[in-house]
Amino acid sequence: MNIGYIYYDLLNLYGDDGNIKALKQRLTNQGVKVNIDYISLGDTINFNNYDIVYFGSSTDNNLLIALEYLKPYKNDIKRYINNNKFLLSTGNSIELFGKYIQKGDNKIEALDILNYYTEYNENRIVNDINYNCTIHNKNIIGFENHRGHIISKEKNFLYKGDNKYGVVYNNFIGTYLIGPLLIRNPYFLEDYIKRLLNKEDIKEDNYYLEIESYKKAVELIE
Repeated sequence: MNIGYIYYDLLNLYGDDGNIKALKQRLTNQGVKVNIDYISLGDTINFNNYDIVYFGSSTDNNLLIALEYLKPYKNDIKRYINNNKFLLSTGNSIELFGKYIQKGDNKIEALDILNYYTEYNENRIVNDINYNCTIHNKNIIGFENHRGHIISKEKNFLYKGDNKYGVVYNNFIGTYLIGPLLIRNPYFLEDYIKRLLNKEDIKEDNYYLEIESYKKAVELIE
C-alpha cells in the first residue's frame, strides 16, 4: 500500500505525523507492505501513485504556502477524491479543500473541490472534544486549536448534528482534530484499516494500551 504524506515538513503540528506511523504499523501487522513517500514543497506529486494521501495540520501562514503549491494539482486532487481514493486531512488542512477561506474582509480562494467554505472567528477555539461520529459507532476524541468553522449546506458531517468541525465525502475525511487522531482513537483506526483493505474482518491486533487510554479520555472529556 502506497501512502503519500503531502508536505510533511510544512503540515505537521501537534505530533500529527503519528497518524502516518499508526497507519504503517497497523497495516504492517496485517501483512501489508507499506511504502511512504514524504513529499516536500516543489516535489512533483502523482496522486495516481497512492492508495491514501495524508495532509496534517500547520500554522495559518504555512497553510497558505501549502495552498499555493497545491493549486496546480486541484484537478488531480478532485479526481482522486471523486474516484473514492482515501484522503485524510487533520487540523486546519481541512480548509484547503473548500471553496474559500474567509478571514474578516479577506477572502482567500481555496482549492474549491468540496462544497463548503471556512469562516474565521475572532476567538480561537482551544478545547478537548468528544464527538459522536457519523461513520463510526463510537465517539471520536481529540484536541482542537483553530479559528475556522466549516460552513456547508450539505449533510456531509463527520460529527452528528454539527458541521463546523468535520466533513466526509466518499473516502475523504477531514477533521479539525489534532493530537494525533488515529493514535488517540484506536477503534476508529481499526475501522479505517478495514475500509482501506476492504475487509469486514482483519487480523486481531494488540490495542490494549491505546484502548485503555481512549476509555479514560472519554470519561474525562465531556
